[in-house]
Amino acid sequence: MAKKIEWNLRDIIKDEEEFNSILSEAKKDVEKLVLFRKRLGPGMGAEAFKELLLLEESLDGKLARLGSYSGLISSADIKSQKAMKYYSILENLSMEIADKTRFISHWIKGKKIEGLEILDDENAKRLFRAIPELEYSLSYSRLDGKHTLTEKEESIIHKKEIVGIDTVVELYDKITNDFEFKLRVEGRTKTVKSLEQLMKLTHSPKQEERKGAYLGMLETYRNNREKLFSIYSSIVKNWKIDAELRNFKSPISIRNFGNHVSDEVIEAVLESCKDNSRIFHRYFEKKARMLGIEKLQRYDVYAPLASEEREYSYEDAKSVVFESMGNFNDRFKEKAEMIIRERHVDVYPRKDKRNGAFCAEITPKIRPYVLLNYTGKRRDVSTLAHELGHGIHDIYSSRLPISVMHPTLPLAETASTFCELLLFEDMLNKADEKQKIAMLAERIGEDYATTVRQSYFVMFEKAAHGKIANENINEEELSQLYYEITKQQFGNSIEFNDEFRHEWSYIPHIFHTPFYCYSYSFGELLSLSLYSQYKKEGKDFIERIEHILSSGGSKDPEGLLKEVGFDIKDRKFWDSGFSLINGWIDEIR
Repeated sequence: MAKKIEWNLRDIIKDEEEFNSILSEAKKDVEKLVLFRKRLGPGMGAEAFKELLLLEESLDGKLARLGSYSGLISSADIKSQKAMKYYSILENLSMEIADKTRFISHWIKGKKIEGLEILDDENAKRLFRAIPELEYSLSYSRLDGKHTLTEKEESIIHKKEIVGIDTVVELYDKITNDFEFKLRVEGRTKTVKSLEQLMKLTHSPKQEERKGAYLGMLETYRNNREKLFSIYSSIVKNWKIDAELRNFKSPISIRNFGNHVSDEVIEAVLESCKDNSRIFHRYFEKKARMLGIEKLQRYDVYAPLASEEREYSYEDAKSVVFESMGNFNDRFKEKAEMIIRERHVDVYPRKDKRNGAFCAEITPKIRPYVLLNYTGKRRDVSTLAHELGHGIHDIYSSRLPISVMHPTLPLAETASTFCELLLFEDMLNKADEKQKIAMLAERIGEDYATTVRQSYFVMFEKAAHGKIANENINEEELSQLYYEITKQQFGNSIEFNDEFRHEWSYIPHIFHTPFYCYSYSFGELLSLSLYSQYKKEGKDFIERIEHILSSGGSKDPEGLLKEVGFDIKDRKFWDSGFSLINGWIDEIR
């Protein structure tokens, strides 16, 4: 039985007494911010404006500790009453802060505020230079002015979201985390209580286990499809209302603007993924031959080529991940080791623990926290490298103020995916020929899942948002839409069965963060390009990637990447990201 390894949250907040103390301090900061109303004006001094910004940063730090503490408790135990209590407290605090201080962000955006003189562009530029690291973020907020409503309207929307659509999304989590799955293999049926454990079998060397795992998952979601459709429909319609109220061209434009990238850039990413999906057709056909079958079924996509896969203890996983990072750059390894050493990782799956994996940034002074559901497979080792990569990114950017410490969503996958590639190459170099082919096949399958598969999720979302919001389609029509769009990515290279038509309801990101999934495609292709450049330049490349990571969200993503030689508006840039994958496919014979 695996040793219990849970994270230590005392580095964030020691106990309930400290939680309440920080809560009290945050409320005092809010009252200080309210007093700034009398001091705001286009002619105010830079020092006074800097004082305002520093006070906001201080408040943000306290809120980050309170929110992260509550969120991590909930992730470790989704039924935690303590977390629910804290969430309720923070919801009320959030509404209070928004109502009392909204005038500040509105004024900075150049909106009209009763009793205040509008901040003009010239004085805005002067004041925004008060803290250089915040200059880009503040300037971008001026662009947000055209998507921002009046103080009163924003207050109403915020309050209704907290008790409305936010609760609807939370309901999705509570329903799906209670799911149990029936696994039918060789005439026997058993109940699997963890989605994480069930989906582990989709990588089984036994076709019947892979099929049973998928069908068990799909059956449970299919049996709950009407409930999940009602939730998704509400989210989509709310998103449409938001887009219309805020004058966005389309639903996805909301996400793009929030990510600081243009619609044109994201369309280039999606079109590149769509056109390059054919390289995976070649891979699927090769894989079918190696498995000794005429054509892959959908549940064969992640089938391992090796009949037995080595199990990695958590200690083994840490060792190989640290070694791969150290071979690239000692600073990468040192930062990853900090997170482990400070006990900021919750390792093994258990009942009522959140599924999946993530890395949570806290504040510039507190190391990130990582959640895993480690089961000992090679892909779990890769997940460890991925999440520690996020942590490395956060530590590099911890030199910045908290409000710009974290990169925008597409750039957030840069270090994580790069660290996966470092690990993969190290393990590949140590493998024998048979293992190498198996690893290449696994890696290509993961790249398919991260690029083309994720982009097709977004293509589905774009269509689904239009159909649900404008045509009021029902669940069966939505499931048919998903089936038709998803089938396109495979062409004739695999058999895509009708059972997968309800798979959309299993994709948590389309519920939690609509149009989020392109960030994986963006991050993967960007990292593949960066990695290819590293292979050409060697150690001279390290300074360039460290520059990206240390910039966090303090710079325009497009401009930041141009500084290191990449033009993300150029479709050819995204196409080049597939060249490394194509080369790996060539190596499989």
